[in-house]
Amino acid sequence: MIDDPHLSLLEDCLQGKTKALEGLIQFFQPKIFSLALKFLWNPEDAEDATQEILVKVITNLGGFRRESKLSTWIYKIASNHLINTKKSNLESKQIHLRTIREELHKTQSSYTYPSNLQTENLTEEESTSKVSHMVLHVQVACTYAMLQGLTRKYRLAYILGEVFQISSEEAGLVLGIRPDSFRQLLSRARNQLEVFLGKECSLTNQKNPCQCKNRIRYANKVGRIKSYLNLSEQMKKDGRWNEIKPLLPETTKIRKAAEIFRNQPSFLPKKNQLENIRNLLDNSFPFSTR
Repeated sequence: MIDDPHLSLLEDCLQGKTKALEGLIQFFQPKIFSLALKFLWNPEDAEDATQEILVKVITNLGGFRRESKLSTWIYKIASNHLINTKKSNLESKQIHLRTIREELHKTQSSYTYPSNLQTENLTEEESTSKVSHMVLHVQVACTYAMLQGLTRKYRLAYILGEVFQISSEEAGLVLGIRPDSFRQLLSRARNQLEVFLGKECSLTNQKNPCQCKNRIRYANKVGRIKSYLNLSEQMKKDGRWNEIKPLLPETTKIRKAAEIFRNQPSFLPKKNQLENIRNLLDNSFPFSTR
């Protein structure tokens, strides 16, 4: 019998207990959103996908056969939804890692702190904090965009295996392939990103050309970080934002690409989607348990 920590929650959900259904949503919503955000890049697209995935999970709970853990089954639904979702504007441009490399080289703009740090009525400490906050969001937007340079199957394999650190056995179940096939996918995806970041990104090697600070002006000008900034501001207002400092280039070692993706803020949807899901489903989460 599979040891499933969510078995009692599942049983309560199948009995139609509203609190259990709410608990299921509250627990899995941030995990699904994290997966969707890294896969789709755009926070608004990720929010929409998260809501659609949760609705699929709830309306199909009665069909869960318990051949795996509940979390594995939910990741499978999420992964299938993301793989088949319409391409985003960024993805429809057929972004490749070589395209990203060209953009990185063209859009570097040396960043220096303003000579007068009292501008905008900010103290020196506040100004430094603001720059740090911008750098953090540049890092997130930039590295997540790099994931778009992978094909969808490689991208999903990388997120599941390297970022979420799901075992090859479980990830194989999620993707409907053998564990050894998943390991091959993951190895190829890992190699592509390690080679790319190893040559371009200063977070993996301080000597590399792309510096996060030098991307602030460009990223701000073209709106690359606007959605991320809006998301974190909303989380701050709601008291859900956990302060995290941006990564700094390492001077003593070569940093692996996976470390960069694991050391990112835990973004959450702008609003708790419980009410939206209630409204989408008739009569408070009706689903068949047949």
